[in-house]
Amino acid sequence: MSSEMIALIILAVAIVVAIILSIKKPKDFTFKLWGTVTMFIFAPVATWLVGTLYGLSEGDGFAAIGVFIIMAPILFIAGVVLFLVGAKYS
Repeated sequence: MSSEMIALIILAVAIVVAIILSIKKPKDFTFKLWGTVTMFIFAPVATWLVGTLYGLSEGDGFAAIGVFIIMAPILFIAGVVLFLVGAKYS
């Protein structure tokens, strides 16, 4: 099994678990949960997956690093915003 498939499985499991945990919960818990999942699971794994696939398609490792550098902070900040929105509700 390739590493890209493992990354897709990790993303799918994390999203399914987050959906199950957020069903019928208060909004503050849901936002905090999705912020945490975005920061610590989705951002690194999705960034690695997209960057690796783009780097392989371009045949250039620097292209992959460029995607890492652009995507990681954007997704992490999105997770922080979600978490702070949840903290504001509570």
